[in-house]
Amino acid sequence: MEVLVPEALAEVAAVWAAERADEWRMSEYVETGGLRWGQAFGQAANVSWPFARIRVSRERVHLTMKFWKIWNLTFDLEKSELQAIRKRHGLFSVGVQFDHRKGDYPPFLLFWTFREKTLFGELRRLGYNVLDTSTT
Repeated sequence: MEVLVPEALAEVAAVWAAERADEWRMSEYVETGGLRWGQAFGQAANVSWPFARIRVSRERVHLTMKFWKIWNLTFDLEKSELQAIRKRHGLFSVGVQFDHRKGDYPPFLLFWTFREKTLFGELRRLGYNVLDTSTT
């Protein structure tokens, strides 16, 4: 039987913590961007980078918008509430449009990204079906 001395325990604890941190990082993706929300693309409010953030996990997509201390919004969509995720082209960037069935949220939710390939890849890696068709 092996007896662990305090130095060995500290080393084991450090390795365990590093492994858990890697698992946590792999279980979600976070990016800063912009956000557009409202009834439709032409009837929506918009903030650009860096006032919005997307946090994607295997269970949900969490969109937040913080415009200094004036305006704060949060949209939390569980995977089961998402009907479609699609690409949407803007003038200078690409957005990710989230079609959902959450009645108390605006029907149109779009996250603006400069890292389109990374974001779409992370959505797919975390188990989301991203449509390849784009809306202009």
